Amino acid sequence: MAKKEGALLVKYDYDKGESQAELILEKVLETYGRRRSKVQLRPLESHGNDGGIAGISELSLKSALGDSWEPLLNLIKSGAIKGIAGVVGCSSVSYGHDTLTATLTRELIKKDILVLTAGCTSGGLSNIGLTLPEAADMAGSSLREVCRDLNIPPVLNFGSCLAIGRLELVAVELAEALKVDIPQLPLVLSAAQWLEEQALADGAYGLALGLTVHLGTPPFITGSSVVTKTLTEDMEGLTGGRVIVNPDGVEAAKELEAIILKKRGELGI
Repeated sequence: MAKKEGALLVKYDYDKGESQAELILEKVLETYGRRRSKVQLRPLESHGNDGGIAGISELSLKSALGDSWEPLLNLIKSGAIKGIAGVVGCSSVSYGHDTLTATLTRELIKKDILVLTAGCTSGGLSNIGLTLPEAADMAGSSLREVCRDLNIPPVLNFGSCLAIGRLELVAVELAEALKVDIPQLPLVLSAAQWLEEQALADGAYGLALGLTVHLGTPPFITGSSVVTKTLTEDMEGLTGGRVIVNPDGVEAAKELEAIILKKRGELGI
């Protein structure tokens, strides 16, 4: 095992397999421990919080509602919850770390829109306390009352990026319970600070489901007027969904609210 300027140079012996891998991991941890003690961290005073609810799934959410979507549907029908926004994707520094995502989410819950989050975004929103039950104080009056009654936060953390697909399962079950198609639901998506190809795949998934997808910056399509028009305009006639691009969190929340209100009107609720 050779060392050079604190780094590890390892010659891997594939014949030894797992035992060799364990040795490498042990040396990595040992080196990290030595290096970490020399690094002084200076987190902001407002960085992080001591709690938060995470790891929610479509199963645990339904269980918390008494194994039925009826309580949630009744809250949506009454307007206590205006609609649902899936806020997903990456944590990037393009607007300041999680800044656009945080602004958008705060504005959505002020408008009585329940937020479901997954991916790196869920960590960013948890970090600023939005997945604490006490975050109900930041929500609109009717969503605040719902959250306090149920002792839940206005932002429900579904976990990692691999859990984004679970949001679709919630949408499917809600649509089945209401006997409507997914594009008819008062449901929108945002990957405000998307960063990589996986986020683009998630966005395409949302469009295929027939949902409006908000992005802070456009994907790499603007070189083609045909593709741009298809995704931002024509897609609505194909699946029911479309892309909207808005780098302003406050204005984007207004756009998403308008779409939710339109869906509510079409459902007669």
